Amino acid sequence: MFKKWIVMCVICVVAVMGTMQDVQAASFKDMNKNSSSLAVEVNYLAERGIISGYPDGKFKPNAPVAKKHIAAMLVRALDLPMTNLQDPKYIDVPKTHPYYKEIAAAYNAGLFSDSAKFKPDSSISRAFMARLMSKAFQLEINKGDGKFPGYSDVSSKSEFYTDILKVSSNNIAAGYPDGTFRPNQLITRSHFAAFLTRALTTRSMNILPDKNFTYYYTDGSSTYRFEYDRTESNGLAYWSIRNETKSESIPRLGYMQDAWSYVEAFDDWYHFDQYIPHPFVVTKIHSENDIGPVNYGNVWIRGTNEVRTVRNAVYHDVLALETYIPWEKQTIYEYYAKDIGLIQRVDGSGKELFGLVKRVKK
Repeated sequence: MFKKWIVMCVICVVAVMGTMQDVQAASFKDMNKNSSSLAVEVNYLAERGIISGYPDGKFKPNAPVAKKHIAAMLVRALDLPMTNLQDPKYIDVPKTHPYYKEIAAAYNAGLFSDSAKFKPDSSISRAFMARLMSKAFQLEINKGDGKFPGYSDVSSKSEFYTDILKVSSNNIAAGYPDGTFRPNQLITRSHFAAFLTRALTTRSMNILPDKNFTYYYTDGSSTYRFEYDRTESNGLAYWSIRNETKSESIPRLGYMQDAWSYVEAFDDWYHFDQYIPHPFVVTKIHSENDIGPVNYGNVWIRGTNEVRTVRNAVYHDVLALETYIPWEKQTIYEYYAKDIGLIQRVDGSGKELFGLVKRVKK
């Protein structure tokens, strides 16, 4: 995230579908990352060979997606076995059907139910997609503080109520600005990519700095000491920051994480200087047009379980963020390690702007 405190750190700172062919994610002519809200999810699946585009280089995000293709993509994403399969006995999916094995594999995994017909060329609703994700990834409701997301068009008596609650409380699916979920709306290619990518990358983990350690960071010219100062206010645990190379006044930085978000804010408390929805999923989390506590350009979570090496230390379970500041045409990457917090910030070329040097046990 491009925060105000970066000034102290150097700068102000579906393959599987029809006649498709493999196309690199970045080459989709109709899926620009900065203007297409679901591009990061599409790219995530394309880079892993789970989906692809069409021969003309387009992804066609608003086109419907068929059940046979959904079955195939779930098989790839979940690496489901394709041998020794029980015949689902769908009368419209004979063993000669081009997607028979994929459909049978998904059926054997319990993702599709017994029925006379499978209707392989039909699409599915948002509600049924919620059920698929719930089954495929064995989702539980993220209870948090008991404040569950609610939708005006999803009754607690709906057969899909629990499934929708599961995907919503885990940031896999969201409603619309008018407060609806639109459960009966058919899934498009881009929305399928969004559901699947987020389900694949959902992580509930702590990225708060450890209060039992003193942290030392560098921006290349100065060393900064971060230390918990035993002050908590507005739900934030505050840390003092001292430039150990030269004298300067630096505001304290507060941290907070709960079931719904991770936030950072400086002493002034006018706004959050970092806001990340939790559980973490690969998705776009801020837009340059957002009006709210954070407004620093376009921000994406691009990884929730990465491995990152910083000063010969190897960190696992790393959360990776990408920020693009359009008015400066600048890209910033940030990395947070589980139970440690921020470990590094680099620019678009990979040059370090701010990095963890060491942690010292108190």
